[in-house]
Amino acid sequence: MKTINGLQADPEIRKHYQFWIFAYPTGNPILYSAMRLREELAKADQLYPNHKPYVVVGHSMGGMLTHDQVVTVNQAMWEKALGPVANNIFKDNSRNSLIVRSTTFRANPRIKRVVFICTPHRGSDLASNPIGKIGISLITLPARLTAVMFDSLTGADLAQITGSSKRLPNSITGLKPTSPALPVINSVPIGIPYHSIIGDRGKGNSPNSTDGVVAYWSSHLNGAQSECIVPGPHGSCQLPQTIAELDRILRLHVGIGTTSKPAVTVAQTTR
Repeated sequence: MKTINGLQADPEIRKHYQFWIFAYPTGNPILYSAMRLREELAKADQLYPNHKPYVVVGHSMGGMLTHDQVVTVNQAMWEKALGPVANNIFKDNSRNSLIVRSTTFRANPRIKRVVFICTPHRGSDLASNPIGKIGISLITLPARLTAVMFDSLTGADLAQITGSSKRLPNSITGLKPTSPALPVINSVPIGIPYHSIIGDRGKGNSPNSTDGVVAYWSSHLNGAQSECIVPGPHGSCQLPQTIAELDRILRLHVGIGTTSKPAVTVAQTTR
């Protein structure tokens, strides 16, 4: 809300943009949450067929959901990455099943620009350390989702995906740098303008920096229209520097001038 309020202080932003928020449970598998966002945007398109194109801003894991809206991923890509495991999953599940709908999707043509804030595109080491293990143990998935995944995945599939034949994928297993989904998603070029805002905890030592949760090596994306390093932690979405950079990007998108200098180079989770 602080970020949105800061942006709405600009009368040109109020004139040209309406802010929508997508909230989702932190613990659910990332690709499942991305599917839910995809479905909600499709509902919005049906309700408001003449709306202007989207600019999507994603913070943290929300940036990963955003990334999944602007790339196309198909069955062949999973088969290349996972081999027999992917073959079995797609053979045993229909096209309309939850697992296939979560893992195969097309870029949304109504999204014309995205901004990633402190986004772990390549995962976070925290997900693999003792803190991550505690987080995994605390997550309880919805009963319906649990039943569907157990019906869709064999023990061998789970062992390949999560490292355990009895552990279902959740958001923290999806954040491990070793998650098989990350290289699949990151192998696809983003076909629209995209921007990165990356926290540095004020130490000023990028590219060796971190926001305390996500390291620069994970947040950085080649080909970004701009990359802005802000002196703050993982919650840097609320910093004045972040709000100023978002203001610049949103003005740029609708062709409005700004006094802000270009940078060198929001969906948010509920807890």
